[in-house]
Amino acid sequence: VCMKGAGAMARNKYPEETVKKILDVSHRLFREKGYDHTTIQDITDALGMSKGAVYHHFKSKEDILDKLTDRYYDEMGWFRGIRLDSSLTGLEKVRQVLLRLLSDPGKLDLDRLTSSTAMDPKLLTLTLRASVADSGPFLEALIREGIADGSIAVAQPKEFSEAFMILMNLWVGVFSSTREDFMSKMHFLKDLTDHMGLPVLDDHLLSVCQAYYERILSLPSQPPPPEEGMPSASGGALPALGEAHRPGL
Repeated sequence: VCMKGAGAMARNKYPEETVKKILDVSHRLFREKGYDHTTIQDITDALGMSKGAVYHHFKSKEDILDKLTDRYYDEMGWFRGIRLDSSLTGLEKVRQVLLRLLSDPGKLDLDRLTSSTAMDPKLLTLTLRASVADSGPFLEALIREGIADGSIAVAQPKEFSEAFMILMNLWVGVFSSTREDFMSKMHFLKDLTDHMGLPVLDDHLLSVCQAYYERILSLPSQPPPPEEGMPSASGGALPALGEAHRPGL
């Protein structure tokens, strides 16, 4: 009993290191094998841990993916830089955030992991919840800045932000069957947001959206080609703004 207790203390002495190791190894396996084809058993084998040790920190494979995304957002200093840049209007901040989420290598890496699993019910639920609870408030704060400085004229910023993120992450990001369908929806969103007081989807951002489709949504989930220089560990729909994961904003 004493030895068992000592062992338990040793294993739990640095839980944050254990969590980091699980996340790093899981991310590597998701990139190498694909999220769909990686099992908890694969992860425990690579770690040299028992399933119980992994389940002590994570409830499921989806939970691991969600925490990988949380880690990305916790570490993305560029977002804080944009938020605090007093030289940008609220509208410019929204546009800069969307541009970065659609092109940042770390975010693209995460989105690529699950690009072929977007219809998974658990991931769809995560995407929907995050669009309202996480992404919506981030966007709302920027929109309110833009209302204050006169660059944005949205009448109901909370409702607009939640609806915009649901449309981007689910209607566009998940339910677009072809590039033409994807871009047709993006142009519809441009007309809608322009009319409602957020003229953020300019020609450049639309071209970045199309490039995002080509790089992430048009292909099954697979490791990125070497020439893209994606990190082996960092930190899908479109990129999620806030904390959820799924290819998303």
